Amino acid sequence: MKQILKFIIPFALFFASCAPDKDNDPNSPSPTTDARDKFEAQWHVTENSAVAGTNTHNVTISKSTTNSTEVLISNFSGLSVSARASVNNNVLTIPYQQLGSLGFTQGSGTLTSSSNINLTYTTTISSNRDSCTATYTKQ
Repeated sequence: MKQILKFIIPFALFFASCAPDKDNDPNSPSPTTDARDKFEAQWHVTENSAVAGTNTHNVTISKSTTNSTEVLISNFSGLSVSARASVNNNVLTIPYQQLGSLGFTQGSGTLTSSSNINLTYTTTISSNRDSCTATYTKQ
């Protein structure tokens, strides 16, 4: 019996050491850790504006193809333009930016659950500055 074990143990160790290392395999799928994934969706927006009052519209949030930490919010504020936002964990930050030829915006928001975002931002169109709060609900 000892003779068989002397043969089997080195044989098993040889084959175990020849097993492919999946951590170094470039074709092995890796788990996603992209913080933007939880934001990427169609959202229904209820918005309260100091100037325009309450309105609703839909937006689409998609990953930026040029910046790995940003998303694009299409139909931002119901204006048929897109706004950029950076993602850090559950926080969206909308840096000061131009909204097409309409005006400017900036703000921030938080993903409060897997299906809700609370957003606060300002827009400036012509000389009118507007403060807005919005609740995004995933569709």
